[in-house]
Amino acid sequence: MERLIVKNFGPLKDIDIELNKINLFIGENGSGKSVLAKLITIVTDINNLDEEKYFFKKLNEYTIDFISNQSIIKFYTNEDLIITIESKKVIFNRFNKKLMKIDDKLKKSRKNFNAKLINLDQLIDESVIISQDYEKLTSKYIPAERNLISLFNKSLSTLILEEVPLPKFLLRFSSEFEKAGNKIRELEFLNVKYLNGDGLDRHKVYFNKDSYLPLEQSSSGIQSALPLYLTVKYFASKHSSIIIEEPEQNLFPKAQKETIQYIIEHISNDNNLFMMTHSPYVLSTLNILMMAYRAGNLNEPSKAEVTERFNEKQWINPNEFSAYYLENGLARDIKGRTGLISDNEIDEISDDIQSDFEELLSIYREHKNDK
Repeated sequence: MERLIVKNFGPLKDIDIELNKINLFIGENGSGKSVLAKLITIVTDINNLDEEKYFFKKLNEYTIDFISNQSIIKFYTNEDLIITIESKKVIFNRFNKKLMKIDDKLKKSRKNFNAKLINLDQLIDESVIISQDYEKLTSKYIPAERNLISLFNKSLSTLILEEVPLPKFLLRFSSEFEKAGNKIRELEFLNVKYLNGDGLDRHKVYFNKDSYLPLEQSSSGIQSALPLYLTVKYFASKHSSIIIEEPEQNLFPKAQKETIQYIIEHISNDNNLFMMTHSPYVLSTLNILMMAYRAGNLNEPSKAEVTERFNEKQWINPNEFSAYYLENGLARDIKGRTGLISDNEIDEISDDIQSDFEELLSIYREHKNDK
């Protein structure tokens, strides 16, 4: 299991968290979820663990350059310390166990080629495999601003040429969205069908067999959901970590549930998932999928019954799940003794709303005949 320690970095004052296979972070606006999402993207991506100047460049690209003399960032994987940032100095230990295995493969392949034990074609094939292994140690970030993609995807090259000051991480995600659309040219989701066509209207959203709208003319929910659905499926086969901000963005509660199920279904054994959310429906859906795992693993009859309701690929092992509440610069573990997210975290706001309503109803009943 991986571990991240962050102290005095923007809104993050004292964070010490274990990073599991599936990770959830909730918190109010301004609690630091977005900063943490971007920082996790950087430290879990092997491409960013290079020279000090490059690392600080990444912080700037993700608009989180909050390093001060009081900042401390430490990232561990498999008990190996991979990166330390302290007093504005960055120390890397890139040779963690996964990377060492890839480097060993590369050295062995080159050695065999130099000794003429393998031919050029075999060397190229092995290099492709090694490159894919290396790519699987990289991370991809799906920003909350993804709904803007539909507004400028037709004029992206012009925006870049004119040096419009858009965040680089958003431009990068726009490029990844185009790659995903070219690879996955057809996708059904949320009762619509996506087709990647030709020309300017290449991102088509069909609402029935014959009628479609370009992405930029579709609903706000579709404009946010399509980039998410496409890139999750595209990234899952290529990268180790996927970091998603606000998967529920602009979606009706039922669509939020379906979206979380889709995300979990596409996460493979090789992926780690991080989600930042405000939505109680996301929390409830994750609890349902963890309960499906627990109920489905009791015996064969229970497995058959649960499978009728939830695809087994959507089940979440509670031992592979972490959940934290960000507040006042701290991260509080919100998993209960059962391994599920605590009911208090899901129902707290609903309880407050219900309490307000009951108090107003009481006042109304007391005074409705006063005139």
